Amino acid sequence: MGTHMTFRVRIITPIQVDASDLARRQLRYGERASVDTTLEVVALESGPTALESTDDIEASEDAVFAACSDLSHDHCDALLVDCIFDPAVKALQAHLSIPVFGPLQTTTANIPLVVQSVGMVARVRAHIPVFEQLFADYGAADRLAAVRALDLPYADARDPVRFDAAMSSALRAIVNEDEATGVIMGSTTMAINPEVATNAGGAPLFLSGMLTLGIMESLWCDGVLK
Repeated sequence: MGTHMTFRVRIITPIQVDASDLARRQLRYGERASVDTTLEVVALESGPTALESTDDIEASEDAVFAACSDLSHDHCDALLVDCIFDPAVKALQAHLSIPVFGPLQTTTANIPLVVQSVGMVARVRAHIPVFEQLFADYGAADRLAAVRALDLPYADARDPVRFDAAMSSALRAIVNEDEATGVIMGSTTMAINPEVATNAGGAPLFLSGMLTLGIMESLWCDGVLK
C-alpha cells in the first residue's frame, strides 16, 4: 500500500483558466475519483490561455514544467497533467521523485488491450501533426487510423450545439470512413452525451483524463506507485 490513507493527486491545467473552467475540471475529475482519492486541481498562473498552435503548446510545456518542477511527496502522491498533448510530462518524469502521468501517453499504452486501431478527434487542424508525432513518439503510430479536426476554436468548443454537431460528424467519419475501431477524444475532460456517442456505432470512446485517473488509482491501490 501507499504511505497515506488517501491517494493525493495534483492535477495541473495546461493553460490559464477562469474560475468556472477550473471548477468544471474539478467536478469532472471528482465525479470519476474514488472515495479514497483527494484531488487538487490547480491552474497555471502564467502561460497560454488556449492551445491553438504549436507555439501555444510549446509555451504550455515551459509553463507546466515551471509550475511543477518543485513538487515532492510533501505536496502530493502523483501528478496528472490535464492535457491531451502531455506538455512537460517526459521532462517532469525525469525530474521529479513523484510519478507523473500524461493522458495521451497512458491511453496509447492501453489501446492494444482494447482495440486494433483508433481515430483521434482534434479540436483544430493545427493539432493534427502534433498528435501524429506524439503517437510516433509513444510507439503507437501503427495504431492510429486517422486524426479528424472539429475546426472549433477553444471558446466555440464550449458551445454545446456547435460541439455536438462537429463531434457527431467526426465520429461518423472516423468509424465509417477511416475504419477505426476506437476513438480518442482530443481533450482530457470532454463530456460526450449519449446521443452524440451513438455516432461512433458502438466503438469505444477513450476519455483520456478519466482513463488515466482510473489507472493511477488502481496502481496506488496495488501499492505500485511510490
